[in-house]
Amino acid sequence: MTLDLDGTFAIQIASFLILWVVLRRLLFDPTLAVLDEREKRTRGSHEAASHMHADVAAMRAEYDQRVRGAREKSVAELEASRKLTAAEERTVLGAARDEAAAHIARARVQVEKQAEAAHATLLRDAGPLADELVEKVAGRSLQ
Repeated sequence: MTLDLDGTFAIQIASFLILWVVLRRLLFDPTLAVLDEREKRTRGSHEAASHMHADVAAMRAEYDQRVRGAREKSVAELEASRKLTAAEERTVLGAARDEAAAHIARARVQVEKQAEAAHATLLRDAGPLADELVEKVAGRSLQ
């Protein structure tokens, strides 16, 4: 088997090269350019999305930290308010106890005075009443 290279082979190679150049300029290069542009946009979209995710994560962390700080602050304020209320309660209860003790002491003094007055009245009236009772029982005057 022998291979004859004649002029048609050169024409076929030239036709292939011309077709290759034409297809490259009209089809391959624009298609590759479109694919490259698509790749760049896709990559850019992915990068933008990852940046957005990072921004969202940072914003969420900041939000969580602010919420934590607000909770801690409100708990501290509630605790301070509770302590203040407890102190005021102790003050009011102490004043009420003192006032009640003073009132009880005044009432005791007053009751003692009334008892002494009643005792004095009984002692003063006991003699004449006893004499009158004896006179009525005996039926005669004791004097």
